Amino acid sequence: MTRAAAQADQRLIAFVLPSIPESVRIARCRIRAALGCHQLDQYADDVVAITSELVSNAIQHAGGDGTETVGVTLARIRNPDAVTLVVTDSSPAGPVMREPTPSSERGRGLLVVEELSACWGWNLEDGGKAVYAVLTKTASG
Repeated sequence: MTRAAAQADQRLIAFVLPSIPESVRIARCRIRAALGCHQLDQYADDVVAITSELVSNAIQHAGGDGTETVGVTLARIRNPDAVTLVVTDSSPAGPVMREPTPSSERGRGLLVVEELSACWGWNLEDGGKAVYAVLTKTASG
């Protein structure tokens, strides 16, 4: 019971949204508000940018018709000077880093995630995957 309570305390916010494009804006707003409520504004711009990229990718891979959902969790895990964003979706296909051409309008999302986070990765989960990004004070400025 104590371990469960300690784990619950690490989550700053967790929510589920339909897999539709409008959910990207909602996720950004909720994440920014949660960071502000927990006096973690120094992470806001970077975490919001990463939220946009990961939620957009999740919607694309889960199907953007609203029949699936996207989970978003913001937590403080292990390091009190770091925050972790986790985005889940129903697709088991892992994210693929691309090297877009200079004129390409797509394919830069994971490059942004890599640049703004201390580390990122993904894991298979029951019925899909979880993509995470860890931001530290030094990595996020």
